[in-house]
Amino acid sequence: MGDDSAKLVIALSRSYNVLFTLIEKNVRNYGLTVSEFGVLEALLHKGELPVQKLCEKVLVTSGSMTYIVNKLEEKGYVKRYKCEKDARIWLVRLTGPGHEFISKIYPQHEDFLRTILSEIDAAEKADLIESLFRMKDILERKP
Repeated sequence: MGDDSAKLVIALSRSYNVLFTLIEKNVRNYGLTVSEFGVLEALLHKGELPVQKLCEKVLVTSGSMTYIVNKLEEKGYVKRYKCEKDARIWLVRLTGPGHEFISKIYPQHEDFLRTILSEIDAAEKADLIESLFRMKDILERKP
């Protein structure tokens, strides 16, 4: 039996691609991209955030975030404004309609995730979560 490193990478990549495609299709039903949904979800759970923090949470570049926030502003879901304490920092917050919208659809999205992952039992999920976070921590220490 050889090293299964390549198999692991292939399994992770294929699983991620299938999962992302399902999530993308689901959030499209709400008129959103995955990144737009991610921004709304982050703001729902964390409150107003600097653009840079949103980039870290949603895993996009600042240039992409500008585009995403512009689109969400056009839809009336978020408001962007300069920080009073540091004018170099832009903050983003949910608007009333944005908060109402994401508060309504987020539980539906959670149900969707629960449904598509229902064949993986709680113990397997816990093991996967632990293993994947451990793998992430190991890889982040690599040069």
